[in-house]
Amino acid sequence: MSRSARSIAAAIGALGTLAALVSAAGSARAATAAQTIALLNTQRTANGIPAGITEDPTLSTDCAEHDNYMFLNHQLTHVEQPGNPGYTAGGAYAGLNAVLTENDNWDAGNPYENAPLHLDQLLAPRLLVLGTADADGFSCTTTFPGWVRPDPPALTVDTYPGNGAQIYASELARELPWTPGQLVGVPPGARTGPYLIVLVDAPGQSPVANPATLTGATLTGPSGPVTVATVDGAAPVPGSQTATLSSYISPGGFLIPLKPLYAGVTYHAHVVVGFAGAQTPYDWSFTTLGASSHSMLSARNGRLFFSSSSSQPVSITFTRAGGRHARGVTIAPGHSVRLALHPGSWQACGHQPGTARFAPFDGCIAIIVTGQPTVQFGKPRIVGSVVQIPVAFARVLRGRTATLTLTPLTVRCGPKGCSTSAGRPSTSTVTLRAKALTFALPARGRGFVLALDTAAFQLGDAPWSAAHTTVRFVRR
Repeated sequence: MSRSARSIAAAIGALGTLAALVSAAGSARAATAAQTIALLNTQRTANGIPAGITEDPTLSTDCAEHDNYMFLNHQLTHVEQPGNPGYTAGGAYAGLNAVLTENDNWDAGNPYENAPLHLDQLLAPRLLVLGTADADGFSCTTTFPGWVRPDPPALTVDTYPGNGAQIYASELARELPWTPGQLVGVPPGARTGPYLIVLVDAPGQSPVANPATLTGATLTGPSGPVTVATVDGAAPVPGSQTATLSSYISPGGFLIPLKPLYAGVTYHAHVVVGFAGAQTPYDWSFTTLGASSHSMLSARNGRLFFSSSSSQPVSITFTRAGGRHARGVTIAPGHSVRLALHPGSWQACGHQPGTARFAPFDGCIAIIVTGQPTVQFGKPRIVGSVVQIPVAFARVLRGRTATLTLTPLTVRCGPKGCSTSAGRPSTSTVTLRAKALTFALPARGRGFVLALDTAAFQLGDAPWSAAHTTVRFVRR
């Protein structure tokens, strides 16, 4: 898709200050475009929203250029100023047509989960292609240019969470210049229930600046009705005499429980959606989880680390390719354990129980353990007319070939002492079976340096590294 394929003129001016607020310490790793799109498709599918989103590489390049612009100018911004460091036409286009965040990215999940306007754009039913880049501490993902999915065959209503899906029990919405809740009197920094996103589409209807209305909204839990506020595309926005929320979102709006919901409870929601000349009642149910504990497993330098906002420990199981298991471990948040796994391809899966505040965590990571085979020469021994050099090697090396390099040595002694000179090395291939190597006994004042090297290899699911040993012998 070219940069000129689609833009949202009504929203461009407003988007100058629309940004997700995140913590100062985000994910250390950047997600690839493929990882970002896979995560978003999974999220949409789990909630019954049309998925199948693909990448537009041109838009991803544009996003990378805009990330670089923000990095060079030390500013989270949708607008690039010509003449500033890093300005490009592609980056400027991406900035005006993307959701942005700083010090966070897609590596640990959707970074816009608590930014309802941003999340709405990413869950829009018409979104079919996008560009995305995590770079230099910034993240950029295009939205509006990819709202090109064909019209549905009939009027459809989607929601987040979807019917039968799960969602956190409370939310602290944070984005600039304001959250949808602030348009109906929810104070900044107030913790509410999860923003319930309503998305509507219909044949012949534009997804751009096309407000739907939401009326008759109710939310019912096991203790009875829950007070909700409703914000739809017709809501006026601050700073404009004519602009409405429809300039920022796909047709639809939000139902906002004004207080946190109970965790582990099923709720029933109802709303009447006014769109395309019809008033459509819609009902759905969802179950609440605890708040995200942002738990994460990571492996590096032979250790398995666990981080979490919850105080609950995580129980880890280890499964090797082929189904074999290793002894499990338990790790407290903020701690690590040294891995004691045999070489091979492993999956470490963790379960962390939920609490009254935090949802349970279940996650897996792949761990590749590379074997370190050992080979070691022993002390040379003269046996009659030969020199025997013991060689010990790991059982995994038995029967494998190795390169033997022999460098002859000559020792010359004079009034000022002795000096050693090396001759031309020779190489040969040996098979590691015997426990000693035998060489002809050199004349006095001569000897050799012997080196034995094995190549790295793969054995089943296990990679093994190269091994090396050396020994020096001089006959006096």
